[in-house]
Amino acid sequence: MAITRLDAAINLARSNSLWPLMFGTKCCAIEMLMATGAAHHDLARFGAEVARASVRQADLMVIAGAIVKKMAPRMRLLYEQMAEPRYVIATGSCAISGGPFMYNSYTVVRGADEVVPVDVYVPGCPPRPEAFFWGLLTLQRMIREGETIREPGVRRKPVMAALPEDVSLHEIRAEIRAALANENVIDVTQAANQKPWARKVREWIQRASLR
Repeated sequence: MAITRLDAAINLARSNSLWPLMFGTKCCAIEMLMATGAAHHDLARFGAEVARASVRQADLMVIAGAIVKKMAPRMRLLYEQMAEPRYVIATGSCAISGGPFMYNSYTVVRGADEVVPVDVYVPGCPPRPEAFFWGLLTLQRMIREGETIREPGVRRKPVMAALPEDVSLHEIRAEIRAALANENVIDVTQAANQKPWARKVREWIQRASLR
């Protein structure tokens, strides 16, 4: 009981005192800085406004923008130098999967998870401030519920959604099975008549019969 209460106190302090690292891989970092430092959307209300230029004092890395292969080892080095426990949020499609730059490119890394372990993904191109704050709230919930001093190297990610009380997993599977069955029933005659070549054949038959 004492350790459980100590876990709750430590995790509550950690989740409400995240110190982001002043780091960005591309221009999206400037967009996130402007979007989260304004009056309407402010990181201060979440306790994460203490941005640090030193990796020794930061425990949160926000990856915004595409990661080139020349930047990847530097980013890994910065991550290794951050204080423990350290967390990573990947924001935007470029940081998550390489974005539009991954096609026909030999310089872009296809996802931040190939370089550092990512805790929370925030989709978007670029993501809205509300989406970023939702990712931050998700990280805070993960810290409060998924860490214990009994296992300092283990981090459990909580389930963010649950089934309604009146719905069972068996009912969901039955509904999915019925939907798949309805979508995959094909009327052969109707499908054949909708083909372009079928219309041309009918027109040819009609012209031949008129002759």
